[in-house]
Amino acid sequence: MDFNNTVVFPQAKDMKEQDLFNTLDTVFNNLGGILNRGIRFQDNVDCTLVSFTSNGVADTETTVAHTLGKVPTGVIVYEQDKAGSLYKSKAYDASNIYIKSDVASVAFKVIVF
Repeated sequence: MDFNNTVVFPQAKDMKEQDLFNTLDTVFNNLGGILNRGIRFQDNVDCTLVSFTSNGVADTETTVAHTLGKVPTGVIVYEQDKAGSLYKSKAYDASNIYIKSDVASVAFKVIVF
């Protein structure tokens, strides 16, 4: 379904009403943009999706930048290219997560939240 944002407003009676119509038009355009591309997981959850490959040596720390803008609460693995476990190696900070994998060179996709 395509939301083409064709809302027709009546002629504004005054500047306050015109401001209201302009604001509503902006809201409808933004909402249409979201609905046209589909609502993504990160549109509803305060998170960021990150892809990276673990260190080439098993059980060695990998520093991974995230763009969450705050210290993450946790990480959820949602895809990886081979068997292995991902685990936290030290406290996360507002810029990076610090993790290890028990298998070398695993390509991970994670949700940082």
